[in-house]
Amino acid sequence: SVSEDEFAARLRVLERDNALLTQEVRQLHEKIDSITGGVGRGLWILGGGFIASFVAWIVSGGLSR
Repeated sequence: SVSEDEFAARLRVLERDNALLTQEVRQLHEKIDSITGGVGRGLWILGGGFIASFVAWIVSGGLSR
């Protein structure tokens, strides 16, 4: 049988481990959100470059050259 002190000690260890895992998951979520935001910005910049190039090509005469 497990004594009350052993049970309380094990419970403290489990609560500490749970708190550490919760903090780690939160940090991973923040990193993923940061990476996702960066990828989104990069895609907008790339798409904007393509649109600007296409508009410049149309303005300079397009297919009539």
